[in-house]
Amino acid sequence: MQLQIENLENITKQLLGAANSRNICSLKLAGENGYRTVHVHGIFMPKQGTPTILCWQKSGYSKRGSSEGYKNLVLERCENVLVLSRKFVKRRDFNPQDVKYGEWLFHI
Repeated sequence: MQLQIENLENITKQLLGAANSRNICSLKLAGENGYRTVHVHGIFMPKQGTPTILCWQKSGYSKRGSSEGYKNLVLERCENVLVLSRKFVKRRDFNPQDVKYGEWLFHI
């Protein structure tokens, strides 16, 4: 259990650093066959649920077949994060004040 918590803390730190520096990430979630290329905009705690990564997905694995668009990914399912050297720009349509996000742990 301690190892899981430490891994989750490390992943959260990587995502925070990538978001603050606007680095594109490649994420692998448990149970998925491939990686997702994403622009991390933040991590929030929904009113009911677990910490969730809000990102704009550019490409890669998608359960529903639409690989590009906003995605809410459960942080605990994140197995691996690769912070890439490529940069992204914060989306103009991102609204952190939207009530659907609950409480932010961090956002850009």
